[in-house]
Amino acid sequence: MYFSSKKDIWSRLFYYGFIVFILFIYSFGSEPFGFQLITYNSMFGYILTGVLLGGMTWIWFRTGYCVENGKLTIRFGPFKRSIDSRDIIKISNERSIVTAPALSIDRLSILYGNYQVIGISPKNKEEFIHLLTSENPDIKVGN
Repeated sequence: MYFSSKKDIWSRLFYYGFIVFILFIYSFGSEPFGFQLITYNSMFGYILTGVLLGGMTWIWFRTGYCVENGKLTIRFGPFKRSIDSRDIIKISNERSIVTAPALSIDRLSILYGNYQVIGISPKNKEEFIHLLTSENPDIKVGN
C-alpha cells in the first residue's frame, strides 16, 4: 500500500517560495552587480534553473512510502531505499527539521538494522503503523 508524504506549511512555504523567487528573478532581474547567484540571462542559467525546479518538483510529487511484500520502500524524488519489515525494531513519533525523506516536521522515526534511523512522514500515520506491525508484530511502537 502506498502512503504519500504529509506536507506541512513549512515545506509548502519553502517549495512555493523558491518557485516565486525564481520567477521574480526572471521577471524583474536586471544586470546584477558583484557575485551572481543565478546567471539568468544565459543558457547555463536556464539549464541550472530547469534542473533545480525539476528536481524540487520531482521530490515534491514523488515522496512517499510503500509497504508491501514484507518491505518498506521509501521514495524521495530520484532516491529510493528499501527496508525489510523484519529489520524494523521501533517506530516512534518525532518533530524534527533535520533532513530526511519527509516533507513535514511531524514525522515517524524508524529504528532498523544495526541502530540505523530514518525519519518519514506518511499522511496517515495510524494506518501506516498498523500495516507495518501486521507484517512484523515484534515492532515496538511509541517512545
